[in-house]
Amino acid sequence: MIKKQLTCVADIAIIAVNEYKRLVHKYQRLIAEYQRLIREYQRLVAEYQRLIREYQRLVAEYQRLIHEYQRLVTEYQRLIHEYQRLVTEYQRLIHEYQRLVTEYQRLIYEDYFLAACSPLGVLATIPKFF
Repeated sequence: MIKKQLTCVADIAIIAVNEYKRLVHKYQRLIAEYQRLIREYQRLVAEYQRLIREYQRLVAEYQRLIHEYQRLVTEYQRLIHEYQRLVTEYQRLIHEYQRLVTEYQRLIYEDYFLAACSPLGVLATIPKFF
């Protein structure tokens, strides 16, 4: 009976050792999986940080573009104002030109009218006939 008990104890010990080895192997697999997950997490954190930097760069670029857009709008408004000023000046010059043409025509008309009424007629307006 003792031999049978020893065999039974040995069988139990073998089963216990095999179970221990199985658990150690499972533990090693879990550690390897845990390490893989840590590496994946670190990769994701690095990618997240890269994306944050890219986002910050894009926000800075967006703000620069907004500033540039505002500068261009201001310049555009300045140019519109300058254009309107030039159009007003152009209209003033056209009006002045028309006034001068009218004055010139009036003077020519008066000159010829007065010359026609003079004793010498139109020839009086020509200097060599004076």
